[in-house]
Amino acid sequence: MKKHGKRAINILVVIIFFLTIPEMVIRVLTPEQFACLSDFTSLGGFFSHILSVLIFLGLTSALLGVLTIFLTTKIYRRLSRSRS
Repeated sequence: MKKHGKRAINILVVIIFFLTIPEMVIRVLTPEQFACLSDFTSLGGFFSHILSVLIFLGLTSALLGVLTIFLTTKIYRRLSRSRS
């Protein structure tokens, strides 16, 4: 696959993670858990509570997307070497 195709796939994976993980977390958390998470991520009241949770979830989901791409690439390379 060409480098342009790999880059497009990587961007799509990160976007999918960025859109789905925060939504699932927000739907699953109870209001008490959401308040605890917002207190934890607000950096002592430096940011708005909801904004800090959204920034935290966005960064976490983007990092998970990049980690998924990295691990999938490593697994694919090892499997393709063992088949040869």
